[in-house]
Amino acid sequence: MTFVKRILVTGGAGLIGIEVCRQLAEQGHEVRLFDLGEQILRVKHAIGPDIKMFFGSILDLSSLRTAMSDCEIVIHLAALLGVKRSENERLHCIDINIIGTKNVLDIAVQQRIKKIVFASSSEVYGEPLEIPLTEQSLTQGKTVYAVTKLAGEELCRAYAQIFPINYTILRYFNCYGPYQVAQFVIMKFIRNVMNDKPPIIFGDGEQIRSYTYVSDTAKATIMAALSPQTNGEHINIGNGDFPISLRNLAQMVIRIGGKEGLLLPEYRMDFNDSDRNKEREIYKRYCQAEKAKRLLGWRAEIPLEEGIKRVFESGVIFDRWENLYDEGP
Repeated sequence: MTFVKRILVTGGAGLIGIEVCRQLAEQGHEVRLFDLGEQILRVKHAIGPDIKMFFGSILDLSSLRTAMSDCEIVIHLAALLGVKRSENERLHCIDINIIGTKNVLDIAVQQRIKKIVFASSSEVYGEPLEIPLTEQSLTQGKTVYAVTKLAGEELCRAYAQIFPINYTILRYFNCYGPYQVAQFVIMKFIRNVMNDKPPIIFGDGEQIRSYTYVSDTAKATIMAALSPQTNGEHINIGNGDFPISLRNLAQMVIRIGGKEGLLLPEYRMDFNDSDRNKEREIYKRYCQAEKAKRLLGWRAEIPLEEGIKRVFESGVIFDRWENLYDEGP
């Protein structure tokens, strides 16, 4: 592994960012964490003493420039997340995810930063025409969030064609783990079971996903950041070998939570109170991660059942956004 003197992680106090910073620090890198002050303060106990914290927004050029000064690599995770949230705050989503990404790229060019790793999302594929998804699959995002992530990808490609900067685009598939907000399905299910409430499933529960534990996602992110083989590439990062229906996922969470025979999933066919309306639901989406395996030697190692156990044991789930941006999905 080539030692990198300084690495900045935007959105570093979110689900993936915390773990990326932790793993980077363990490897001996000089790590800078950049995030909103409120976000950093609520997870400060999880941020190691060797990680230097910078408070600010990616819309604030001054604070962003200070944090990026003298860095060699930027791992850009900061984004406004959540389907319902991004639909309700469309202009804010565009500002954070597109203008914010442009700001990161502009300052990266000014600071002569060598490489940007851009956190994209499986949302860019929309409702897939083929399963499992590969990096060559058609992108046809259904949501504002998906469109902003595709725009971020194109910004990275455009800047690399004009300026001497490398990039890697990572399309994350359903990452989960401690410190995730409970607007995401696994965390919703776990929170309900912890509170003796049934997991709520919108629709018939036959929607298919695959889930990747945060330590695996973070490991892939760091490997991509440090490997020249990923320059100019977009790569699926997901645990595509183990797709599961929402129905079976809910039953697994009930069992792991020790509530088997006491709780049953509750189905809501009308999608009321769901993050998605019925027209924007994705019914089947999981990836093939062969490219990550070929370029990085990476594959997901934490089984879903083990990952869910770890979240239960941590007990760390956030109930609401609190007007913060986080990273993702």
